[in-house]
Amino acid sequence: MCSLTTIPFIAPGRIPPAGAELPLRRIGVKMSSPKTPVLPELYQERRDTEIAVAVFRTIFLLLVVFSPQFIYARGVQGDLIIAAVIVAAIYNLILFVRHVQNRHVPRPMIVIVDAFLISLAIFFAGHGGDRFFVLYFAVVIISGFWFRVGTAFAVGALASALYVAAVMLSPLPKGIARVSVSTVALQITFLLVTAGVVSVAAETQEREREELSVSRYVLRHHLQQIRAAQYVDELLRPKRLPETPGLDVAFRFRPAAHGISGDYYGVIPLGQRRWGICVVDVCAKYEIALRYLPGFTWALRLAARRDESPGGLLREINRAAAEELDPDAFISMSYAVIDLDRGELVQGNAGIEPGILLPSAGAEVIDLGGHGLVLGVVPDATYEEHRFELHTGDTIVLFTDGITESTNRSNEPLGREGLIEQVRASVREPSAEAMVDRVFRYTLHYAEGSRHHDDMTILVVRVTTPDLAGPEAAETV
Repeated sequence: MCSLTTIPFIAPGRIPPAGAELPLRRIGVKMSSPKTPVLPELYQERRDTEIAVAVFRTIFLLLVVFSPQFIYARGVQGDLIIAAVIVAAIYNLILFVRHVQNRHVPRPMIVIVDAFLISLAIFFAGHGGDRFFVLYFAVVIISGFWFRVGTAFAVGALASALYVAAVMLSPLPKGIARVSVSTVALQITFLLVTAGVVSVAAETQEREREELSVSRYVLRHHLQQIRAAQYVDELLRPKRLPETPGLDVAFRFRPAAHGISGDYYGVIPLGQRRWGICVVDVCAKYEIALRYLPGFTWALRLAARRDESPGGLLREINRAAAEELDPDAFISMSYAVIDLDRGELVQGNAGIEPGILLPSAGAEVIDLGGHGLVLGVVPDATYEEHRFELHTGDTIVLFTDGITESTNRSNEPLGREGLIEQVRASVREPSAEAMVDRVFRYTLHYAEGSRHHDDMTILVVRVTTPDLAGPEAAETV
């Protein structure tokens, strides 16, 4: 099934003037509904076995009619046994027709009547009628498949009582001994054991069948999520970043194991030698993330071109997110502006892991800082900006918490210090691509064997231009 899902959208090419609200409107996108389907294997009772039982009952009646015991019983009982067979045949025909028409008869009534029919056959047959005892096994086997252990034993007990009554009350010629008590006891014991074994086996088979059905549903559900995740990934996340003269940029992204990802990364050209870089984590149910992310990416690019400062951009995005997001959803984001003409990095943070700056001179790693409030919670929140001087060869690393929260087999997280250690060990790689590849491969190896519960995103930017200007001062404001 498909349902209409609304997503926020901003028309491209229409950049509103400074101070105006972001023009969010909604468009419809058809997506596969994640609603849980009803599983026919689990919740619809099948009735194929009733037809098989009706066919078996027909064979049983034919065996009785053409058996020597029937000929003997006809001589003793006369037309009574013929009437009994006719009634049984009509009963069987009615059941068969109702089953074919999908108008089912209660199963308890079927097994009880069948047990009585077998008992009547034994009663009328008289001498040698105990040969029909094996037919009780068919009744208890069917009961085991239909009703499981308790009812199967009850049907076996009923059949045993009817058998004893039929054997004891059956008219016999003089001089013919009845079936011995030990034989009857042995027959009944085998009958009850069969009821138990078959019902336990049927119960186990049914449980395995249900587990298989559930597994198939879970697989279908995950495949549906994977298709939706692929749709979102192709719709939103860039497969390659724009050309950035003077910068060497690379990224790695891996979605969580649970389906649609809420992470986003990007590089936004701002004119001249200025770029905005960001990593974003939309913390929401995947339906919300799917609905909001397309509009968010447009809003981000428009806001970046309207307000060149990270603090201003975060304030504007925060106001729009507070209006659009559900109350239990929020966005964490790191956004920085790189200005090669001024040799400056301006960083803003909204509740995400602060990025790091690795100076080319081999100095200590610099924490880009900032722990502003996540977006979408407080509409009038403000965000600080942190300024840093850039030099040729400096490397900037932004990442989401899926990287630092990756755990090993001992459930120990990689942590910020573990990531910084790997970044420092990889900074001598010849390119940003080689560096991010080494760091990401280490992270995946560290988390090998554990389930990826969160999206993993890392963005590496290396300053390569030789004519980098320097600001008069690097300050934190």
